[in-house]
Amino acid sequence: MSEQEIIAQYFSHHQFCDNVDIGIGDDAAVVTPPINSKLVITTDTLNEGVHFHPNCLPEHIGHKSLAVNLSDLAAMGATPLWATMNLSVPTISHDWFKNFSQGFFALASQHNVKLIGGDLVRGPLSISIQVIGYLSSKKVLTRAKAETDDLIFVSGTVGDAALGLKIQDSLKDLDLSQEDKDYVAKRFNTPEPRINLALGLVKFANAAIDISDGLLIDLQRILSSSNVGAVINIDQLPLSKVGQKLIKSEKDWSLPLAGGDDYEIIFTANKRYTNEINQLSSAVGCPISVIGKIVQDKHLKLLLRGNLFTFPNKLGFEHFA
Repeated sequence: MSEQEIIAQYFSHHQFCDNVDIGIGDDAAVVTPPINSKLVITTDTLNEGVHFHPNCLPEHIGHKSLAVNLSDLAAMGATPLWATMNLSVPTISHDWFKNFSQGFFALASQHNVKLIGGDLVRGPLSISIQVIGYLSSKKVLTRAKAETDDLIFVSGTVGDAALGLKIQDSLKDLDLSQEDKDYVAKRFNTPEPRINLALGLVKFANAAIDISDGLLIDLQRILSSSNVGAVINIDQLPLSKVGQKLIKSEKDWSLPLAGGDDYEIIFTANKRYTNEINQLSSAVGCPISVIGKIVQDKHLKLLLRGNLFTFPNKLGFEHFA
């Protein structure tokens, strides 16, 4: 089966809409951005053995390859529009293509994203997705505008994805039920980008970032870009029921603090917006927790029940560390 036949069968049937003039099948796509908007563009690559296990289900790979990009758009307060895909596969497997594309398009349809182009090549399994979105307002969320005395908020729960990865890696015999293991595996394999939440946060937040590499390392990126510091009360970190079961000593806090792959949103906002943020949380069905405060002193301080807490050995994931 040729490259063009594979693309036509598995990837070209979801592309057409009013703002796509020319999609898959030509040398390049032609699109029409919304009037009076700014485009927001992001890209991520997922490689087998680095970002997912060789035995990972293709539908999960398809979902996650898009989700991590949508999460970046969420952190900017942008609405997604289009995606392109560069897909490298070692062999042709129709079952793999079918399930991968189903996972990808299920999430794409949920957020009205159209796949408009890309490339298919033979090689080690690797997926590079680019997503283009837009800003309908003049304000954009960045890492660089946190202000002294802002409260620090985080969406959802943290640490579950890292726990799911730990179980997949079989690094530890964890005392969890199969239901608990399935829950954290889902959080790792099929994260849900917080698009709807972030679109509402644009009105209130000063700075934001998504948690891809770990809460501490990603928060530090806000602090560095904004030239401020922070105090974090780690006993206020939002943990799932599964995560709560595993916090038995201080060292167990390393997963929610530095585990990564949560794809939740950390953001800062003035405390006067607390009621509005709580209302938004209820409206979109996503819990939001206050975990600390931005301070003028340019250091990050961790407290556990009011006492200084020692940082984990690693603040998060870094490819070239």
